[in-house]
Parts: sequence; C-alpha cells; structure tokens
Amino acid sequence: LGLPAARAWWEQLEGSSRLRWVWIGIERAEKARHVFFRYRDKDYSYTDCTSFVVMQELKLKQVLTTDHHFRQMGFQTLPRPAEKGR
Repeated sequence: LGLPAARAWWEQLEGSSRLRWVWIGIERAEKARHVFFRYRDKDYSYTDCTSFVVMQELKLKQVLTTDHHFRQMGFQTLPRPAEKGR
C-alpha cells in the first residue's frame, strides 16, 4: 500500500487513546537479555523477550498475537488457538 498508507496508519496509532507507548530503556533491555539467554531451549527472539518483560511489569495477561511463544511464556493469546479436531 506504500508510504501514504503507512503514514495514515501511524497517525491513527498516535492519535489513539487506547494505545500507550512504552519505551524499553536500559533496565528493561537488560531484563530482556536475561530472559533471552535463560530460555535457550526456546527460539524466542529478543523482541519477544522485550515484550515479555514489559507485559510482566505491567501485569498484562492477554496479548493479541498468533505467536505461540507468548503462550509458552504463560500469556493468554487472542485469538485463542483453534482446537484440534474442529
């Protein structure tokens, strides 16, 4: 859709009262790095880990994503995964 659509989307986000910008900063970046290296049996990205840290600090339990890593970390994902056999 190009740059005009991206700009319109960004402006819509910035004007939303439902959105809160949260900056990572040094402390959160260090916590995310700790999570990243602690769970080496998973294939979490560093971005996943920064999201986990912020969500845990803000006591958020639900996330709008199809990324199964959030379920692995104990968050409830929306939409819920489809049940097998349905």
